[in-house]
Amino acid sequence: MLAPRVFSLLIASVLLLATPLKANEYLFMGTGNVSGVYYPIGNALCRLMEVNQTQRKISCTAESSGGSIDNVSSLLKGEVDLAIVQSDIHWQAYWGRNSFAQQERFSKMRSLMSLHSEAITLLAHQDLELSTLLDLKGKNVNIGPSGSGQHTTMRLIMDSLGWLEPPQVALSELKPDEQSRALCTRKVDAVAYVVGHPNVSIDQATTMCDSTLLSFPESVIDSLTQEYSYFRPVTITPGIYQGNPTSVSTLGVSATLVVTSDMSEQTAYNFVAAVMENLDYLRSLHPALAQLSESEMVKVGLSAPLHPGALRYYREHGWR
Repeated sequence: MLAPRVFSLLIASVLLLATPLKANEYLFMGTGNVSGVYYPIGNALCRLMEVNQTQRKISCTAESSGGSIDNVSSLLKGEVDLAIVQSDIHWQAYWGRNSFAQQERFSKMRSLMSLHSEAITLLAHQDLELSTLLDLKGKNVNIGPSGSGQHTTMRLIMDSLGWLEPPQVALSELKPDEQSRALCTRKVDAVAYVVGHPNVSIDQATTMCDSTLLSFPESVIDSLTQEYSYFRPVTITPGIYQGNPTSVSTLGVSATLVVTSDMSEQTAYNFVAAVMENLDYLRSLHPALAQLSESEMVKVGLSAPLHPGALRYYREHGWR
């Protein structure tokens, strides 16, 4: 006959085995086209959660999407839990401006962190002998599919130049994985990207055919940065793409990671902690993430308020 203490321990062990372990919290992240930058970066972030799940108990899946505009819509509908969004689209959605002027502002949007810098990058076929943004007047320019951040950003820039009404450029809406071939086969004169550098698609385009990065005139940079707080001057490093040995002046935004106020404080805290405590590993997962720094991640391009969970973590570490 079992002693009372042994019997009690046996019963406790049976009950423990019968009680299911708490499953990881599973999150879905809106990213971008599979051939773009947001999708692999979303996968890098989710991989980081897998590495860290013993402590934080979070798993996630990066879902491909049409880009920033689609991600905001999916986040608003509750179809995803997190989304990577260009900082200009982030600002417009939170304040209900520009592309979001016809709908109620997304007041429940909350910021988690800023990711990599993204340059507005224009690439033209070299035969056309173009050198600046202003040379695109009268040309056929691919600005990406509707629903993508680059599409919205380029329309805003062209509208500021007075090129949309009446139309003074022919706009194409090819997907990112179609742009290089379209440029090199002369289906379009130029293509636009909003990306971190170095970028695989631009490297492919400059390798497939002779193509030139176009600069933004200083007057346009000054005008747009004064009018829109989310733009800032950016320089594309010389020589990182074939046939482009000089630096290129342009405008930039940031890729930001956003959620809604519905996410629990602890979940947001755990997600941010997993990222910030493994930054060296994250930097190694994608070239665009190589220059991540805590000082910029906690503030650059974050128009919506920080989620309380993210803010708690940043304050604990003296970053806010």
